[in-house]
Formats: sequence, structure tokens, C-alpha cells
Amino acid sequence: MSRPPAPLTAGMPNAMHPAWAIDSDRPAIASAVTWLHALGWTLLAAAPLVLTVLLKPWLTAFWHAVIRFWSLRLDWPWVVQSLPDAPGQLWFPQGDGTFLPSTQTQVVTCLALLAVWAMTALFSDRFHPLKVGLRALCLVQGVACAFFALWPASFPYSITRHMAAVLDMGYSTMLAVGPMLALGWGILKQGLAPKLLAPLGVLTYFALMLPHKVLLHAWLLAQGSVLFMPTLFMCFSALLDLWLFIALYAWLASRLPAATPPAGEPA
Repeated sequence: MSRPPAPLTAGMPNAMHPAWAIDSDRPAIASAVTWLHALGWTLLAAAPLVLTVLLKPWLTAFWHAVIRFWSLRLDWPWVVQSLPDAPGQLWFPQGDGTFLPSTQTQVVTCLALLAVWAMTALFSDRFHPLKVGLRALCLVQGVACAFFALWPASFPYSITRHMAAVLDMGYSTMLAVGPMLALGWGILKQGLAPKLLAPLGVLTYFALMLPHKVLLHAWLLAQGSVLFMPTLFMCFSALLDLWLFIALYAWLASRLPAATPPAGEPA
């Protein structure tokens, strides 16, 4: 049987919605969608930032409570003092001097650096990133050894100042979590709940990790000396926070389901 002829109105624009009206609405629709995406990105970036700023007094109190808890459990000689030019309370170890390294500590450290540098020469190309990282640490620590060998009395920092600086840098990283996740995590195709819960989870991780990292730094410096403070400050404070953020973002992205390819395309 032959198909009936198409009506004369087929392919013609509807009288209620003429083609010129539809074409004229497309820029407005595209602009509205763009503004909605921009508004969503702004909210994803601003909400964790504002939350971190509002919670700063409670975060500081929590960090101090964690330091006090572990200090008492480990029988560390810590006392609480306040500085007039710093808000809140800072934690000072008793006898918080400069803890300058002894000659024996400097000699042993220099020999260990030479041994690590020589050992990395045996690494294959497969371990080249590890080789670069270890040699970078050796260079930083080597410069610190040279400084303390030449001008030990000129080192102006103490363990307390180091602890305060590490906490401040960690808090700055927490402020940047929202905008950084909004730039990457926020543009991925996923539901609203993961977009909101991921920044909260990352902020919670840093809030719990920072006081324990500060305690570990303080313990290493108190048991050793400030000879290792430059390496801890440059490689295991803000830089370590950035590495951890990248690792957390990579883990979050890996949890997303794989995109289904369109029909007709190979998987």
C-alpha cells in the first residue's frame, strides 16, 4: 500500500510558535543556562569558604584541644600562653629555645644526605620521580646544614613559631578548598549531593589532620633540633597539604561512574 501524502502543513512552523520566535529565544535561553551554571559554581566555591571563615574560632579551639589531649597522654611538657599580637592561645613547649643542632647531629645528617644522594644514582628510570623527590629533599636539607654550620646563632625561629605558621598555612589551604574543588569537581556531571558533600568531607579531613601534623613536626624538632625545620616547613607543610588535596581530588574523581559512550561508538 502506498503511504498517504504528507499534509501541506508538514515542515511549516506552528502558527503559535513561529520559527523566527524560536530562533530569537535561543540566545536568551543559552544566556540563562550560562548564568545558572555560573551561579551554581559561585555557590559551590563560596559555601565552603564562608563556612571555614565562620568556624575559625571553633577550629582553633578544637586544634588546641587536640594538642592538649595528646600532650597530656604523651607526657609532653607543654604550657599554654597567649601573645598580645596573635588571636587566641598558642602552645609553647617549656624551655622553648631554638634547639640548635649539635656538631654530631650536623655530621650525621650530612653523611646521611650523601648516602641518600649516592643511593638514588642506582635507581632505574622507572623510579625517576622518586629519585627527583629524594634529591630535592637532600638539597633543601643540605642548604640547612650549611646555614647552621656557618651562622647557627642567626636562626630566628623556634618550635612554637613553626607550629603557629604550619597551622596558619593549613587554614589557608582550607580556605582554598572550596574554589579549587568548584573548578574541578563542580563541573563534573554528577548529582547535587556529591557536589556538596565532597567539599565538606575534604574540609573535615584537613580539620582533623592539621593538629596531628603540627604535633608530629613539634615532636621531630624537639627530639632532634631545628636543623630539620627548613625541610619540614618547605616540603611537609603547605606543599604536603597541596599534595594531599590533589590525592583526595583524584580519589573523588575515580569514584565517579564511567561515562557511557553514545550508541554506535565503541566503548
